[in-house]
Amino acid sequence: MPVLTALGPGVTGLGADAAADAAMLGSASLDAESLRMRIDAAAALAERRGAQMTIAVLDRSTGARTVGGVDQPIETASVVKLFVADDLLFRESTGEVTLSEDDYDLIEDMLRSSDDTAANLLWEQHGGSEIVERVAERHNLTGTTPPYSSWWWNTTTTASDLLTWYDDVLGGRGGLDAEASARIIGYLTDFTSNGSDGYDQTFGLPEGLPGVTGLGVKQGWMCCVSGEWVHLSTGFFGDDHRFVVAVTSREEVTYEEDDPMFGMGILPDLALYDVTSDGSARHARETVSLAVETALGTSTDR
Repeated sequence: MPVLTALGPGVTGLGADAAADAAMLGSASLDAESLRMRIDAAAALAERRGAQMTIAVLDRSTGARTVGGVDQPIETASVVKLFVADDLLFRESTGEVTLSEDDYDLIEDMLRSSDDTAANLLWEQHGGSEIVERVAERHNLTGTTPPYSSWWWNTTTTASDLLTWYDDVLGGRGGLDAEASARIIGYLTDFTSNGSDGYDQTFGLPEGLPGVTGLGVKQGWMCCVSGEWVHLSTGFFGDDHRFVVAVTSREEVTYEEDDPMFGMGILPDLALYDVTSDGSARHARETVSLAVETALGTSTDR
């Protein structure tokens, strides 16, 4: 069974052998079974906090994949913006579309700061749901489907499919040329702390693994789907983008007892309210961050 090294703060790159890798990653070697146990512990932690979570990890050096938790399709929220960028840049390389500097700016805003206005414009101008169909076919994303409506955020995918998509883009597969891949990777590594709407984008991978190098992320969030928060933290880190992680979470709307919203029975619908300081949103973000630290971090305080 391929060996996956225990991950955590302090990643500085790859060594010549497994022992050097483990030393650089700040912890001992961790095989797939041990990683699964840690992922199961993270999923259990999330469940205690009211969340159903999937945690998927790919070591691109060994090819080892570990997926744990509920492992079921989930709405992408803003993570579908990866597919929009992929489709447009691929079609540009084939001569099917011509992108302007304004289009490039929209792609940058959409990926770095999760700008919804940029996504709306690109989605409407370049094919809507057909974007998802084309990307899913080109990357063989078997668990990814277009939205049931015209709203891009209701596209559904799986953590496993997200590992595949990232692996293709990082590895130069799936049709994107080197320039297009570098553009996407660059925008993801230059992510802003807050989204264009003011929402905190540092949950999950950034907060759970604060010391890693080469971190690139695309985050997703929305409320409410069947009365639950949806959060996704996806991305890569390490030398040569070695590790890919996809965390997806559905969490019941939870307010602490001292929160003014506690017991009110009001859902923090993003279409109606500014949720940048909402207590239930903060609780759901913290759940994802704690799960990432539990599954992949080196802290003993789990």
